[in-house]
Amino acid sequence: MGWCERCDCEREGDRCPVCGSLLLQEIHPEDMPADTPVPQSGPMNGEDGPAWPADAKGEPEEPVFLTNLQDVGGYPQLLEARLGACGIPSVIRYPREGGLGRVVLGFSGYGAQFFVPVSRLKEARELLVLF
Repeated sequence: MGWCERCDCEREGDRCPVCGSLLLQEIHPEDMPADTPVPQSGPMNGEDGPAWPADAKGEPEEPVFLTNLQDVGGYPQLLEARLGACGIPSVIRYPREGGLGRVVLGFSGYGAQFFVPVSRLKEARELLVLF
């Protein structure tokens, strides 16, 4: 069985008998060639992203302020994804009534504050310059 994106339904074979487009086939990871990379972790696989580092005592490191971004156009989510892709955990805080505005309006009028572990601050600032 394959999926026709144009007709939006399942069909038998490799081509849709109605519109003639190629059908998308389901591929299982064990059927993929050995040289094909398979993602093992990350937010797209149901995990929360990079783990927050611990200090020498085993306690979580202190979070430090990185930046405040406008909560418009998906910028906070883009920065969070970029930091996560580089293995830098982050916490987003919506100050004042920003959390309520995010629920009601879809964005926070007060922006989004980013915090990262103190040990990764320099690296996060370098990524922020490229952002």
